[in-house]
Order: sequence, then structure tokens, then C-alpha cells
Amino acid sequence: MAKRSAGKTKGGTVVRRQGRRVMPALRRTAKRARVAAQKAQLTVGEVIAAAFDTAGGEMSGVLELVTSPAMTRALGRRIVVVG
Repeated sequence: MAKRSAGKTKGGTVVRRQGRRVMPALRRTAKRARVAAQKAQLTVGEVIAAAFDTAGGEMSGVLELVTSPAMTRALGRRIVVVG
């Protein structure tokens, strides 16, 4: 809803101003992360290789890292492992 300014008129009519809604925090951070990821141009293979390095080569650790909410926020995309 547009708000009416108190006491400010323009040509005898009340000036209406539009309020701005704040984006939800998750969408805001995902948008920033997506811009940063596009600059870096990471491939899925590079992300998985980095997860293997971090997890020490254990498959369960890699799956936890790749599908974690932190990774989703960092990449701006959700990775789903099927199989």
C-alpha cells in the first residue's frame, strides 16, 4: 500500500509515496553469491573436487558438504545428488 505524506501537497493533491519491501535474507545472500560465482565460473566438477579435498576423500563427507545449506548459499544454487 502506498502511504500518503502528511501535509505535503502538490497542486492541491496529496503526494503518494511507494514503500520499498526488503528482500528476504536468503534470497539477498543467494543473489550476491550468484554474482560472485558467475565471476569465478566454477564447474560442478571443480566444486566436487574441492569437496573431496576438504572431506579427505570420504564419500559421506563429500555428500554432506555438497548438499549442505552453506554450499547452497555460497553457490547461489542447490546441488541435488541422485543415486
